[in-house]
Amino acid sequence: MEISQIAERIPQWIWHADRHGASHIELTRTFLLAEAITEVEFRIALTGSAEVEIDGVIAGRVEESAANVCAFRRIASFPERLDAGAHTIRLRIACSVFMPTAPVNIHLHERTAGCVAYLAANEFWLRTDESWSANGERAFKVCLLGEEPFGDLEDGLDWFVAGGFGDIAVSPISGCAVSMPIHMEVSSSGEKLGVTGTGRGICHVPVPARQELQIFYHVRKQAEWLEMNQWWRSMDRSALPSCVIDLGKEYNARFQLHNPSQAALIVIWNGAESLEELEHYAGLMTEVIRLEPGQTRVTLPQGLRYLRLTILAAEGEPYEVEWCAEEAAVPLNQAGTINTDSELLQRIYDISLHTNRICHQIGLWDGIKRDRLNWTYDFYMAAKADYVLWDDLAVLRRSIEELGRGTPEGSWMNDIPAYTLWWINNIWEYYLHTGDEAFVLSLQDELMRHSLQVAGNIDAQTGKLAGFSFTLMEWVPMDAGEASLGMQALLRLTGENIGKLKNYIPGLANLPEWQYPDIAGEQFLQGEQLITPLLGILSGYVSKAEAERFLGGYTLADPITPLSAYWLAECCSRLGYQDKAWEAISRVWGTMLKEGATTCWESVTLEYDGDFHDALTTYTAYDSYRISLCHSWAGTPVHWIVSRVLGVVPVEPGYRTIAFHPQPIEGISTCWGTLPTPYGTITAGWDKTAAEPFMLQVPEGVQVDGL
Repeated sequence: MEISQIAERIPQWIWHADRHGASHIELTRTFLLAEAITEVEFRIALTGSAEVEIDGVIAGRVEESAANVCAFRRIASFPERLDAGAHTIRLRIACSVFMPTAPVNIHLHERTAGCVAYLAANEFWLRTDESWSANGERAFKVCLLGEEPFGDLEDGLDWFVAGGFGDIAVSPISGCAVSMPIHMEVSSSGEKLGVTGTGRGICHVPVPARQELQIFYHVRKQAEWLEMNQWWRSMDRSALPSCVIDLGKEYNARFQLHNPSQAALIVIWNGAESLEELEHYAGLMTEVIRLEPGQTRVTLPQGLRYLRLTILAAEGEPYEVEWCAEEAAVPLNQAGTINTDSELLQRIYDISLHTNRICHQIGLWDGIKRDRLNWTYDFYMAAKADYVLWDDLAVLRRSIEELGRGTPEGSWMNDIPAYTLWWINNIWEYYLHTGDEAFVLSLQDELMRHSLQVAGNIDAQTGKLAGFSFTLMEWVPMDAGEASLGMQALLRLTGENIGKLKNYIPGLANLPEWQYPDIAGEQFLQGEQLITPLLGILSGYVSKAEAERFLGGYTLADPITPLSAYWLAECCSRLGYQDKAWEAISRVWGTMLKEGATTCWESVTLEYDGDFHDALTTYTAYDSYRISLCHSWAGTPVHWIVSRVLGVVPVEPGYRTIAFHPQPIEGISTCWGTLPTPYGTITAGWDKTAAEPFMLQVPEGVQVDGL
């Protein structure tokens, strides 16, 4: 099916227009059949309980349970045949417990109740959507399948992986490596693995409790994995058939499992981003798949590289399992590339590209193992790679829209004041790289609302942003005074970008302007954490001379994160310290690569002893091994390579005018590449061995500043 056809067939979460104000509703849909249909099946997921009626006859009931939002439940007594003519489905729903909201997920405040269902038959399909009625009125579309807070649902059709936007595709993962087989034989045939052996007993496998609703899908899954892994680790697993599979790279992956044998099987798989996590993490992915003889099942996609497969079968019973893996992501056309004689630079670009690509899902996710969400600052940083890699930014746009439209007046995005400011900055940078005025104007009301939220919290006497008790400038610990200092720098940076938007787009002329506090640059340079002087430099509080003294004397050291490392490289390149910029990129991302990274990490520790993954948690509030080894915002080296190594920067929105200031790196002979623009592809770079070392080719319509 085409993307548009898939999107039109995937069921949507619906409810009454009053949302959580309507605790008792009737959802109805009448449809006409030209001929009888057979093999009818009706499945439903919802908040609350439901009485399912077809043509005035009750076909089944679903009692209220938190588990109802986790999976499509089949109504077993629903008639398997419907004759030609008119039919009416009626769902009488009562909901006493709604999806919880908290300040951190306030942008989902209109998604606290919902029902999603479908009727499938031979040659017929009916889904929940806005064509249904709710208490006699048009049903309200709560959200699309896959969106938060509900996320993915179990027991749906395998093509539901496309998500509510219909654009997530799957492709086979080949070249998987198997190690540590115990009490089983593993064979490979193309992209499939065959697992055979003799059962050593089936134990009682508990079902996750699912006793309460959670604010996010991934929070629910982590609670389930923790519960299931505690049970699994309490078992004596030494005699159970198992093996470890390496997918070769990190993926958002799902698995197809087929049982061609005569034995009923239980497959337990554990998923992880590193072998250390697979061995030690208390919250390790732990999923249970039950396979009847001849049955095939497909798992929901999760972010991982390694998995342990364990097969449970009756004692002495021969078993066979066919297994294959698929990655799930939005297909993107790669328009940005680089070619260089530096193996390290190329590898850093490649893992940054791969990280960014696989995080394009329902939204531009923070990470595929954890935080599968639209976090505002995170997708602001991830977008930097988007702009120079892909010719389609649809996923980024819907992430921007969700937070912008969903966050109500008086609330900060993700409950973090800095994130509202970064969202506004994201609008400017999106416009700068795309020239897409129509999209920016479609968010005019949201821009005004969130800008007024900022302006209303600026102290008239000092010009400082106030009215908040918590902020987040970096992932390392920071005292309130230093964090507040960073906020004032971000306030100034954001205000200047609002001025740029107003200058280019007359329709935004009414956006508020604000004053900035008077702060000496020295205060930023005295900050304990690296991000503080960097924000001072980026915002203009720290003078050029002060910045040069700081950067010239700075020595790379822990604690440092990929976030600060990118901004450090950016500041160094802007002020001509290209070797120091390369040191930041090469050491931070090089450390990841040295430890076997195939994607970019959320955290890094330059100096450590023993288990590197455990050492990553030394300056975070996370439990050991919870750190993500695939975080989209950590793919920023792609942007640095294009803008500061190849030297191409948009000066006017949409690349109408560009600056070309390539900065070769000591020890690297050549680096050139391509990047997308609304006018076509730019080719740029340098080759120290050539008679003309610098190269630049621009499409028609692009002007070069100074030429």
